[in-house]
Amino acid sequence: MARSLEREVRFGGPGGAILNMVLFLGVVVAVAYWLSPLSPQPNELLVTSFSANPYLNGLILLVLAVGIVYNFRQAVIIDPAIRWVRSFRASVDPSRTRLPRPPALIGAMARILLDADERGGRLTQASSRAILDSIGTRIDEGREFGRYAGNLLVFLGLLGTFWGLLQTVTDVSAVISSLGASTGGDSATAVTSLINNLNEPLSGMNTAFSSSLFGLGGSLILGFLDIQAGQAQNRFYSDLEDWLSGITESTTGSAGEGRAHFTASADLIEPLTQALTALAEAQNDSAAAVREEIRELGRTLLQGDDRRPRR
Repeated sequence: MARSLEREVRFGGPGGAILNMVLFLGVVVAVAYWLSPLSPQPNELLVTSFSANPYLNGLILLVLAVGIVYNFRQAVIIDPAIRWVRSFRASVDPSRTRLPRPPALIGAMARILLDADERGGRLTQASSRAILDSIGTRIDEGREFGRYAGNLLVFLGLLGTFWGLLQTVTDVSAVISSLGASTGGDSATAVTSLINNLNEPLSGMNTAFSSSLFGLGGSLILGFLDIQAGQAQNRFYSDLEDWLSGITESTTGSAGEGRAHFTASADLIEPLTQALTALAEAQNDSAAAVREEIRELGRTLLQGDDRRPRR
């Protein structure tokens, strides 16, 4: 009989992971505040970087906000599943009518558990494996969008980088092309005009570096949040696997029954083998007797031919 682990397994909630996520975001907000004009030592770095290309940088910050909310959601959805499992374990109602509605994460597991509860409360190994595969697949599918948001931030940062570099190269080329025509051959005037006209091309570098700053920084933030949400989900998966192992039928009893059936079959086969051996020996004796009679008949016929008078 399988060893019951139902009373030993304690499901850990996502509180620790959510706390780590909040503390990390607090550090990020503190750094952003220190680099803003509102800090005790005002700094225009973030404001200037954002103003270089407000549309692209605004899109990056929007994707970052959506990714943060989604990663928090991925950690929070574990709590309803844990509450349902605890309610199922604590329920004393045989019909299980007072159980809350199971969340989507464990919908398939709830149906399998309720069906098994009607048959005695034990799961087969196939049912237990199906439950774990279903939950593992849903967890992996849920984390795909979080990973995509992090990769999207990197892409937007690189997009802004190449956009800014292309703008810089184009503007510098235009400045150099118009330099000779506007100065009239005076070298001092040419240098002065070049310095004055480079202000606009260098604004493209602001776009390039600012988008890289916001994109890579946002990807770093989402990466840490995704790790924390994944750890909370993996902890729930491990606790669920330990609990299911305590209510799953072991194969030991079936193997013992199989060996008993094999022994009984061997006991039946042995007398049958002996009977077949005896029948084969009897057939061999009968065949030997028939051959002996045929030889006697042949000798008799030969003796009859010798006694016949010759002419």
